[in-house]
Amino acid sequence: MFEMQKVTFAHGGFARVGGIETFTADLAAALKARHVQTELVCWSGRGSSENPALQRLGENGVTIHRTDWRRGCRWGWPDKVMVLHQWNRFADAEVLVFGKLLDPGAHRRLLRLKKRMILITPYRPAEMWKRRAPDGELLNSLEAIIVQAPGFESDLRAFGYRGKVFIFPLPPPETEEARPWPANSLLQIGFLGRLVPDKNVEYLIISFSRLREMGTAAQLHVFGDGPECATLQSLANQLGLADYVEFHGNQDRHQIPEAIDRCHLFAFPSRTEGLPIGALEILARGRPIVGTPVGALPEFLLGSLGCIAPLNDPAAFANAMKAKADPILNGQVTSAEIQTAYVSRFPRRQVIDKYLQVFGCLESTEQKVQTV
Repeated sequence: MFEMQKVTFAHGGFARVGGIETFTADLAAALKARHVQTELVCWSGRGSSENPALQRLGENGVTIHRTDWRRGCRWGWPDKVMVLHQWNRFADAEVLVFGKLLDPGAHRRLLRLKKRMILITPYRPAEMWKRRAPDGELLNSLEAIIVQAPGFESDLRAFGYRGKVFIFPLPPPETEEARPWPANSLLQIGFLGRLVPDKNVEYLIISFSRLREMGTAAQLHVFGDGPECATLQSLANQLGLADYVEFHGNQDRHQIPEAIDRCHLFAFPSRTEGLPIGALEILARGRPIVGTPVGALPEFLLGSLGCIAPLNDPAAFANAMKAKADPILNGQVTSAEIQTAYVSRFPRRQVIDKYLQVFGCLESTEQKVQTV
């Protein structure tokens, strides 16, 4: 039995769309379903009616305390205002869980409360903090940090972190019966994520062009939106791919399963990454992934779940997509087999139990908890 605690997610900014927001909403709802008293403290310019992740949290009984101050992000004002306005919420917490580090000034103020503080980082520390390392005192004020791969722990130690490190994935999405491959003679490749520089979708489009030059009949579906959308559309046109690359725009949560099922496989060409919640959603529906050697991808995209391709060689990336697609198109592997491998690697209930153990029984947990 777990000694339940009151878990307060000290989130900082809570965007309408984002991987951190998605996993926070899923984890908080999962804890609430296990009868853990769960709250979220955040700042956001959009209330629950305009923010699907906040709406989902409210529907699952998670208490939300929100401030709408958003000005002065470069100076950390939203975090500082949030801490001041919600001080009593933080004071009543037993465990503070961060999805990212708050502004140093806001974090130092929270230290006065002498609360247990835990960080869940969805990104590789060496990639996330390569431009500016966190303050050592603040980093070591965290009782524990949860990461998604062993290499992430090495990064933390290199930054001087001396606390406890736990290694397991973000909460895996639940599964339903895997859908069969698309009834289409063309290879259907997908991308799911924000269209921002770090996602490196330009590299994917160039690699896709090489794939077609090799004689593979294929289509590319881009699910997501962002500041690079117009540039990427222009690139597809310049490469003569206007009829083969389709931009579907942002996908609401209820649209994502159908989007995934439209494709045979997905590509993650990222320059920096953690273990994206989108990758888990894709694997949960029995679709493999071709990724780049960043973040936790090399440690998870093994066997039938996917493979790793170079970050700076479009022809090699194209060959990797073809090699992963051929067994699918030839009927040598089914989506159900990939989903079974996913469930074996990412058992949802056991992973949630590990979070419960860290949040509620950390003092009795002496060894790192790690999934197989």
